[in-house]
Amino acid sequence: MRVRGVRLTVLEPVNYYYQPSGRGNRTSPFIGDIALKYAMLHQLGVGEAPEPGKFVPNYSELREYSFWFSVAVPGYLAGMDSSYTEFFKQITRNTMQGIDYNGSNQHPLIKVGGIMYKNFYFQQPMKPGNRFYALILDDGRWELPNVLRVGTGKTGMLKVEEIEPEKMRCYLNLYTLTKILSVKREALKGREFSYSEHAVIQYFVVGPVTVEEFRDLYSEGVSWHAS
Repeated sequence: MRVRGVRLTVLEPVNYYYQPSGRGNRTSPFIGDIALKYAMLHQLGVGEAPEPGKFVPNYSELREYSFWFSVAVPGYLAGMDSSYTEFFKQITRNTMQGIDYNGSNQHPLIKVGGIMYKNFYFQQPMKPGNRFYALILDDGRWELPNVLRVGTGKTGMLKVEEIEPEKMRCYLNLYTLTKILSVKREALKGREFSYSEHAVIQYFVVGPVTVEEFRDLYSEGVSWHAS
């Protein structure tokens, strides 16, 4: 199995709901491996995008395609540069009212408390220029696209560049390993992770691990399903 390093540069603001912050929602400081895989399939025109439903997704369709990303993290975590994830300030103008009255986002005749979705525009997307680093494991048949679309409504754009993976510190998603690839928990015993964050149900991010450890763990899951 082939392992390549990937540098992802944000070209357009990336936003999705993740972390409540003040009166709004801040986007996560990483880009998930599941999101990257769906984005690459979408960009290559492979498969069909999953449709939202009332049932909890199990992501079983992802096992049909023989490539897997690690979680994309900023440079300081990956050991590639000193960059942190930077966010926009909250968009504090409440344009849900459709007005800009006298330099204010409130009209004296409109009761702000009665407006629906008051926090709709209080988002903090990732700024363009942010850099993220990840690994991709595949069977040698998958070409990396030049760009990926991620975020809510796929409105965020990432520039994709292949780089040498050897020096990169890698971060794993335990949900992908144990729930999607069915890697046995025994394979993770004895491993100590200095970083861990259970962001949401489908993202339990841990690390760092080496390129070899990433290859071994994911190859075990891939070979189990192939057999």
